[in-house]
Amino acid sequence: MTQPAHTTTSYAPPPDCTRAERGRAWAVHVFTTLGIVAAMLALRDVLTGHPDYAIIWMLLTLLIDGVDGPIARALEVEARVPRIDGFMLDLIIDYVACVVVPACFMYEFKVVPQNNYGIAVLCVMVFTSAIWFARKDMMTEDNWFRGFPAAWNITAPVLFLLEARTGVGSVLTLLLSALSLTNMPFPHIARARWMREWTVLGAACLIGGVAVGTIAYPTHYYFVRIMLYLGCGYFLVLAALRAVHDRRERQAAARA
Repeated sequence: MTQPAHTTTSYAPPPDCTRAERGRAWAVHVFTTLGIVAAMLALRDVLTGHPDYAIIWMLLTLLIDGVDGPIARALEVEARVPRIDGFMLDLIIDYVACVVVPACFMYEFKVVPQNNYGIAVLCVMVFTSAIWFARKDMMTEDNWFRGFPAAWNITAPVLFLLEARTGVGSVLTLLLSALSLTNMPFPHIARARWMREWTVLGAACLIGGVAVGTIAYPTHYYFVRIMLYLGCGYFLVLAALRAVHDRRERQAAARA
């Protein structure tokens, strides 16, 4: 493992930074770090056999991850607390909350088979997700991910609430794991600018379906399935449209 180089970088905040500004910046880091606490509580509920509670905690990690970045940029957290690398902190928490905990969830609640094949599928999932989180080109300038962004904390609940067969869950997990190593575009739910208005609606349909389905569990309402299918279908179609759009732009640039 590569060791970080020793530097003489100063970690002091700017001289014009007030105590209140530093306090707010630290509060953002504390808020971000609550994501790992929520992930731990989700893991507890996985291990104690409560899928509905675990999904609620995973949705909370999704919420924290979605709003902490804009708040951090607005409050200039990086400049006011330079000792803490917010991006690295976010990656550490995301890998646990978005990959490790969902992997346990998928095995415990039979999204994948509870045998060696299921373990192999989850090993592929955590392996490719680790590679994706290490990508330096994971996001475009207009906030689209390159490759499936290891969003297993929403994928696992969707497959569970749809009562997908273990064979289907395994195939989809392997497919999405493979896509994480490609440049297939996937939108950032909160920040992607291309077709943002439609993406907000699609995300509301998908996350709303997960939330309602979790509250209703163990009852599985038909309209929840429709919401989940519509939300997933939207993001798949949007990713395909963006891939075609990017390809045409590259071709136009090559001709020019």
